[in-house]
Amino acid sequence: MKKTILITFTLLIHFLNLSAQQINLKTDDLNLNISSSGQITTMLNPKTGKNYLAIGEKAPLLSVRTANDWEEPTQAVFNSKSGIITLDFTISKVSAEVKVVQKKTHLVFELIRLNAKDKVNAVNWGSYPTIIGQTIGEVVGVVRDDTYAIGLQSLNVKTIGGVLKNSEGADYSRGSVAVSQPYGSSLQAFSLDRSKDRKITVWNQYPNMPVNAIPNETTIGSKIALFGCPENQVLSHIGVIELAEGLPHPLINGVWHKQSPETGRAYMISDFDESNIDTLLDYAKQAGLMSVYHESPFQSWGHFVLNPTSFPNGNAGMKVCVDKASKKGIRIGVHTLSNFINTNDPYVTPVPDKRLALTGSSTLTENITSSATEIIVESDEYFKNIKPSTLHAVQIGEEIIRFREVTSGRPYKLLDCQRGAYGTKASAHEKGAAAGMMMDYPYNTLFTNFNLQQEIAGNLGRFFTETGVSQMDFDGHEGCLSSGEGDYGMQAFAEKVFKETKHTLVNGTSRSSHYYWHMCHYWNWGEPWYGGFRESQGDYRLENQPFLERNYMPNMLGWFLLSSTTMAEDIEWMMARAAGYNAGFALVARYKNLQKNPNTAQLLGLIKLWQEAYKKKIFSADQLTRLKNPENDFHLEQNNQGWKLYPSKKFKFEHTKQVLQPGQPTFSEWQFVNGNTEQPLNFTLTVMGKEGVISNPWIELDGYFKLELPGEYEAGNSIVCNGTTIKIYNSKGGFKKEIELKQAIPSLKVGKHTIKFDCGFPDENELTNRFIIKTISSPEIISK
Repeated sequence: MKKTILITFTLLIHFLNLSAQQINLKTDDLNLNISSSGQITTMLNPKTGKNYLAIGEKAPLLSVRTANDWEEPTQAVFNSKSGIITLDFTISKVSAEVKVVQKKTHLVFELIRLNAKDKVNAVNWGSYPTIIGQTIGEVVGVVRDDTYAIGLQSLNVKTIGGVLKNSEGADYSRGSVAVSQPYGSSLQAFSLDRSKDRKITVWNQYPNMPVNAIPNETTIGSKIALFGCPENQVLSHIGVIELAEGLPHPLINGVWHKQSPETGRAYMISDFDESNIDTLLDYAKQAGLMSVYHESPFQSWGHFVLNPTSFPNGNAGMKVCVDKASKKGIRIGVHTLSNFINTNDPYVTPVPDKRLALTGSSTLTENITSSATEIIVESDEYFKNIKPSTLHAVQIGEEIIRFREVTSGRPYKLLDCQRGAYGTKASAHEKGAAAGMMMDYPYNTLFTNFNLQQEIAGNLGRFFTETGVSQMDFDGHEGCLSSGEGDYGMQAFAEKVFKETKHTLVNGTSRSSHYYWHMCHYWNWGEPWYGGFRESQGDYRLENQPFLERNYMPNMLGWFLLSSTTMAEDIEWMMARAAGYNAGFALVARYKNLQKNPNTAQLLGLIKLWQEAYKKKIFSADQLTRLKNPENDFHLEQNNQGWKLYPSKKFKFEHTKQVLQPGQPTFSEWQFVNGNTEQPLNFTLTVMGKEGVISNPWIELDGYFKLELPGEYEAGNSIVCNGTTIKIYNSKGGFKKEIELKQAIPSLKVGKHTIKFDCGFPDENELTNRFIIKTISSPEIISK
C-alpha cells in the first residue's frame, strides 16, 4: 500500500514538473508567460499590470529552419525542476530543449539540445511583438516609451541580434534587433549552423561562393537575455547582464565605458612620428583632446609592421610615444582597416597565404608554362564576375596572376595574364590545378577567409598589448564579410581583438552591430571630411544624432579637417554643434597644417574652451536648441565674471541674372539694419549652381565704398570677408587664394545700411549668387 502511494506521489510530482500548461517566468520588472504551444502570451510590467505584448501577433519563443522551411513549435513542456522547456515541432519532428534561468534583472534562454541538429540549419528567437513604438533602439535591441523599456540581448557571438535576411546572416541596414512595426515594435535574434561547407551569395555581390565549415559551430548554444525595466534603468540593467553573462564589459578608469564621461570625447587624428610626437601631444593638450591617433602608421595591413620612416625603432619606438602621451593624460591611437590586407604584406608576397579570400575556383584544363599569357579554365563562373574586382587577381598555388577578362565562350580563357603579380613567383602549373578568383577592394587590398581573419585579429591584439596603444577604429569592419560568415564574422573579429588586448582599448566604428555594441565606445565616420566644416556631410552628421541617442551611444559629429587656412569661425561653427549635442568628434590636424596655420593656438584654445563649457552643462535648453541648428553661428568667451555667448544674426540675399532693357542697371540692391555695436563687415558670397562661372563681381556699401573682385569665379566658389581679409574657397571648402586689397574695408556702423551687388553672367547660365551678411549680437551672459 505504501509503495503504491509513493509511486502515485512520484507521478504527481513528475506531472507538476513536466507541465504542458502555461509557463510563467519572472524577473523583478518583467513577467513573461508562454503558452503550451510555445507562444509568448504576456510581457507584463508587474509594477503597473500593463501587458506590452502586441495581441494578435505571433510570438514564438523559438523557431527552427530545416532545409528552407521555417517552423514554429506546436507544444511546449516545462520542467520547473531543471528549468528546461522542451519545444516540439510537428512537421519536421524536431525537438528542442531550451534552458531557462530566471534572474532578478533578466531571463536567460539557451538552446542546449536538438534531437536532430543536423536537420536544423538556423534558429530564430522571436520575433517578439510589443506595443512600444516610441523609441526603437535598432542596434542595442531596446524599445522604450517614457516609462518602460523591453530589451533583447544576444549573449554570445553565434547569436546574431537582428532579422535573418540572407544565407550569410548579414544585415546591411544599420540594425534590426528592434524593428518598428504597425503595432509598435518587434525584437529578434538568430543563429546559423556554420559547421558544414556551404555555397552562398556573399556580400551581396559574390554568388555561389564556397564558404568553409567552422568545426562544431552549430546552433546549439545560441543564447539570449530578455528584460523589462523602467526606462531610466536600461543602461544599468544591461551593465548587470554583461557582468552576469560574461559579455564584454570594458572599463575606463574603473568605470563602465557606457557610463564613463571619458567615452565619446573628441580626439586628434594626425601624422605623428618618433621625432614630432612631443609637439603634437602639446597641441592635443592645448585643445583638451582625448588622444592623438595616427592616420597611417603601418607599412602594410595584415602583419601590422610599423612604417620605419616614422618609427625607425618599430614597436619600441611606438611604445615610447605611448609612454610620453600617458604622462600627459593622453591616449595614443592608430588607424587600420580591420581585415583588409595590402598587397605588399607577407600574407601576399612573396608566397600568398592559402587562406586569402577566394570568391570561387575552377580548374586548369591544360598545363601552363611560367610565361603563358592565356590560361584556359574549366568554368568562367567566378572569373566573369569582374565588376566587384579592381585587381583582377587569380591565385594558383603560390602564384598570383592578374588578367584582363575571361572569354565569353568555351574554351574559357583568362586573357592578357600578368604573371607573378605582387612579388610572387611566376611558375608552371599542371592541368587540374585550382585557379581561385581573389576577393579584393579598390584600396589595392585583398581579403581573408574566417581562419585568417581571426589570425589577423590576434596580430592586432598583440600589437596593442606590446606597444600600449589604446585606441583604434574598426574601420572597414564590413571587410569581415569576406569570410562568408556575415555579421558573425564581424562580431568574432572584434571580440578576438578585444580579448587579445590586455588593457583598455577605446574603439569606434562607422558600422553598427549588436554584439559589438558591448565593446564599442563610439560610432564615428569620416567621408567626406576633406571638405569645409559646413560642407562635409553637414546634414548627415546631424541626422546621425537621434540614431546614436536611441541606441545609448555618445553623440559624435564625425571627422573635420583643420587645414593651414582654417579660421576661428569654422572652429566655432563646429564647436557650437558639438555643444548643442554634447558631442565628440575627430579633428584631423596634420603636423604641417598645425605648424603653418597662423591661428593654431587660437583655434586649439577655442576647442578646449567650448568643450569645457558644454561638459560643465552651462547652456540653457533654449541655447542648446539654437546651438544644434547649423544655420546659427556663435562666438564664446570666458572671463572672471563668467561666460559670454555671442549669437550672430544673418541677413540673406540672392542675385540672379536679369534680362532688362538696354542701359538699365542690372545690379541688386538690398537693405538691412545692424542693431548691434559697430563691427567689421563680415560677409560670404557663394556662387550657387552645378556649373558655370560669374565674372568681375562688385559690392558697394552705403553708396560710397565699392569693392571690386576682378576675375572669374566657378560654381561652388565662396568669397569670404572677415572685415580685414578676403579669401576664396572651392566647392569643398578648400582654400584657393587670398585677394589683395587696395584699401581698407570700412567697419559696419550701427543702423541702416544699403548693399548693391552685380556681376557678369555668361549667356547660358542658371547660377545664383547667395550673399550673406553676418553681424555679432550682444552677448548672452552665463554666470555659471
